[in-house]
Amino acid sequence: MVPAYSAFVADPKVLTDKQYVLPACGLGDQIIIPQPICPRVFAGESPFTALYSLVLVPLLLLRARARTMLTITVLSLVFALGQAPAAFLTFPFAFAPGSSPSPFQREGGCGLVLCGLYHTLFHFTQMLALLALAFFGYRAYRAAKANQGFIHPIA
Repeated sequence: MVPAYSAFVADPKVLTDKQYVLPACGLGDQIIIPQPICPRVFAGESPFTALYSLVLVPLLLLRARARTMLTITVLSLVFALGQAPAAFLTFPFAFAPGSSPSPFQREGGCGLVLCGLYHTLFHFTQMLALLALAFFGYRAYRAAKANQGFIHPIA
């Protein structure tokens, strides 16, 4: 989602603005992932969801047991619940004092990480993906419980 946003929607000036890049790519005052890779590919929250869903979950699935499926379900639910308030959080230091852009309006200078409608949609998209992981994790948990704690490999 981030690369598509960066390629088709994002203002190129915002992607190079330090007030955008630091929250998107940094930790504290240090930029961890270099430009132009970070604001165009990762943009803040995206690496966590990608690492969780594409690395951690498959590693957990190597142990196809009921407890593992329950772990995936619980972690996915916790992370999904965290996306709802995160959608409405902004970085107030990036704006004029007393101003806070609406999470339901497209703001030209916001970008995907700071604020605005795209920021809100980004978090709710991540929430849907995490809820899907939780749903299928729970279905796998129930199947594993029915099979004495193991998920049988597909033949």
